[in-house]
Amino acid sequence: MNPLFVKGSHFFEEIQPAQVSDLSLVVVTHLLDTPTIYLDCLQRFASVAMVLPKPKSISQRTLENVDERFPVVIKKRSQITSSEVAVATINDHVPKGSVIIIDIGGYFAATLPHLSQHLNAQLLGVVEVTENGHQRYQSLETLPVPVLSIARSPLKGPEDYLTGQSIVYSAEALMRECHHIMNGGSAVVFGYGKIGRSIAKALHTKNINTKVVEIDPIRAIDARAHGFDLINKEDALASSDVIFCATGNQSLNNHDFNRIKNGAFIFSVTSSDDELELSRADANFQVSHITPHISRYERLGQYFYLANRGDAINFIHNAEVGPYIYLVQGEAIKAVNYLLSNEREKKLIELPSEERRELAERWLAHFG
Repeated sequence: MNPLFVKGSHFFEEIQPAQVSDLSLVVVTHLLDTPTIYLDCLQRFASVAMVLPKPKSISQRTLENVDERFPVVIKKRSQITSSEVAVATINDHVPKGSVIIIDIGGYFAATLPHLSQHLNAQLLGVVEVTENGHQRYQSLETLPVPVLSIARSPLKGPEDYLTGQSIVYSAEALMRECHHIMNGGSAVVFGYGKIGRSIAKALHTKNINTKVVEIDPIRAIDARAHGFDLINKEDALASSDVIFCATGNQSLNNHDFNRIKNGAFIFSVTSSDDELELSRADANFQVSHITPHISRYERLGQYFYLANRGDAINFIHNAEVGPYIYLVQGEAIKAVNYLLSNEREKKLIELPSEERRELAERWLAHFG
């Protein structure tokens, strides 16, 4: 095994909680082309009763490996939003005891009130990893169980930063496959959140003219303070050669595709379901595949390029962020233990700072 994964396995062994005999875990996760040391750790202190792979980030080799050892359920988020489907799926795999959901992207946000009432097992809470999921749970009027979000944890900052860097790396690689380069053109980043900020910084260091579209005034000020000109959506679409969509909340709608500059490349940092409204574009433009991951949309003299069918492009290159992914997964493990240790308020909560500090110290001991 690669030394990085050996260190990661030892790190998880050091932080894993004591075994809980009647605890089951429902785990939404990416299945990248890496060893399953995170799932292995979860299985050592609880029963991984169900693994739901994110459909757009699955390595076939890893899927086959996981499927031999854990119950795997392949479902889209849109399917899980059905209360009946969500309840039946979990009840089939967790008939009794207690259960905690480790979520990525708010898969169970829409059905959470129904789940808390109709599961055979006692739902102790949810651990949510992403900002999109955080916002979905936050939008619920009331929470029937505690939802511990690590989306805004300072320990997730390094992963978000490196994700932005990996997005730019993948974008350059995909453009070069089409005999294009970014240099000499202009780029725009929709959304100056943690990942958007990292993308903009990476583009700036490559001397690429970069502007930002940001509707939140506080983030807009932050972008200006870091030297990025602000631009409105209409002007950005008409003038930008490269478009990065990093809002998590529909950067581009159906009408926007009619205004995109000829020859522009569009890259997304998350699922097309969250970032792009593609239904009319897919129907109204002639779509041809230029490379395995780049499609050309053309109509009446207008044309542009869309990467990876609108889904996150960094997963094409395995979304590598090095050992920092273990900080995020480690905090998810700590979060499960925190939900177990005491009865928590039924609201959106975070891991206490002292728990994060201890986790950071242990991570540094292995990787620092």
